[in-house]
Amino acid sequence: MKILSFLNYASKEVLSHFSQDEIVNIGSFYDERLKQKFYKCELGTESYVLALFCTMLDLSEFDIGELSAESCFGEEEASEILEFLKSADLILLDSNLLYHKDKNIYYFASKLAKHFDLKLMFDYELKDVELVELDDNNGLILYECLDNDDFIVSPAFANLAKIKEFDLVEIKTKTKTLKKKVKIDNSLKGLFALSKKDNAYAFSPCVVKGVSNEN
Repeated sequence: MKILSFLNYASKEVLSHFSQDEIVNIGSFYDERLKQKFYKCELGTESYVLALFCTMLDLSEFDIGELSAESCFGEEEASEILEFLKSADLILLDSNLLYHKDKNIYYFASKLAKHFDLKLMFDYELKDVELVELDDNNGLILYECLDNDDFIVSPAFANLAKIKEFDLVEIKTKTKTLKKKVKIDNSLKGLFALSKKDNAYAFSPCVVKGVSNEN
């Protein structure tokens, strides 16, 4: 198999799955454990390199000179990569790129994969998946979606948690503890409570503790 990869440090799954394959790797530093032909780019400029490839193929319209200068990746090197892709099978992306501030990385990689009819995947997809065991929380769910600091619950949630309107309660999830005053919204159905949105997964199993009847 022929693989174009964007890896800085190969996972054990990559080393195991592709030990006998031909890998052309683009990264910011060389991982000697990975059998590869290495091309260096400036740290964090993977999107510029991919945009350079797409522009040279007329799949995008950017200034080639600017892309090359920002990424420190030459047009001659890019031409070698594009020639390699004609007979390649896979584009492999580092899972860390999922957290890159430039979300165009997957967009450009997808255009490139489609053009050459290649498979596109992140290295985390090589791992065996295990389901995470859920906590026993009686089905109570905290949904962090509000723009304010309210804590709004459904009647069913209030009934199961044994709380009332205006009670001061402590809500615990796996990652945080909140202290809020209860508001009951009769229009809500299910075992849901609503609170201020956070920069994380919005739904969390929760338990209600430390109930107070302060008004």
